[in-house]
Amino acid sequence: MTRLRSRPRMIRLMFIYLAVAVTLFWALAPIYWVMVSSISTRAELYTAPKKVWFPASPTLQNYQDLFTTGPKYRAGGFLPTADLMSRGMRNSIVASTATAALVTLLATGAGYVFARLRFRGNQIAFFYLMLMMPLPIWVSLVELYFMFSRLELMDTLVGLILILTTLALPISTWLMTTYIRDIPIEIEDAALVDGCSRWRLLVSIIMPLARPGMVAVFLVALLMAWNNFLIPLIFTRTSASQPMTVVLSLFIGQYEVAWEAMSAAAVVTMVPPFLMALFFQRYLVRGLTLGAVK
Repeated sequence: MTRLRSRPRMIRLMFIYLAVAVTLFWALAPIYWVMVSSISTRAELYTAPKKVWFPASPTLQNYQDLFTTGPKYRAGGFLPTADLMSRGMRNSIVASTATAALVTLLATGAGYVFARLRFRGNQIAFFYLMLMMPLPIWVSLVELYFMFSRLELMDTLVGLILILTTLALPISTWLMTTYIRDIPIEIEDAALVDGCSRWRLLVSIIMPLARPGMVAVFLVALLMAWNNFLIPLIFTRTSASQPMTVVLSLFIGQYEVAWEAMSAAAVVTMVPPFLMALFFQRYLVRGLTLGAVK
């Protein structure tokens, strides 16, 4: 009887392990292929598929070319990739960090307003903001392009930061609103009775208590800005404002694709968000679960 009862359980476990293995392979195989391609020669990448899984002669020459004299390929340009990579990395760091900081401050203030203040149109404004979350960005690309052209914000980091902030603000406001609602209101009532102003209450009490949620919002906005490709591709034109996601596309030329150089650049681009997710995973999970799940 014990064997008969344990057999269905073993079958369920086998299916679970098989599903986990397939999911891991589906998620990690492209990353592994990119890493292997970054240490392979172009000749090996164009040989039989079985040789792609691990190069016969691993080399770091692709990384060396990436940070020295390797050319870009789009439009026949020959700007050294060292200059291209440094500018792209600088633009990605500046744009994503500024976007994350701005989104965190605005979402915290807006979250406190929607969670605590009662005024006419509160629920309507919050509902309208939530409608922006599932709205695809391409719906308003033409209007945004026209607006940014008239304001002379095309191909600028300021314009890129503004549009990325607008893109990440709805979900960040929702997270901070639900997080602040879970903070006991008695703490705020006691502070207001003692003569604390709303601004002082927000800065000295709400923000310290909502720090895990703010960290989570900061990281989510940072990763969204770092990984975004469509917005920078449309609203940036030169290396003065192009982030790393757009720089990767510059290795695709009219007649050839520099797979080995593009793979090496992709690995370099993946390192910062990977390290952030690795070291700040505890704060990210804590902030998301405490703020978004009741």
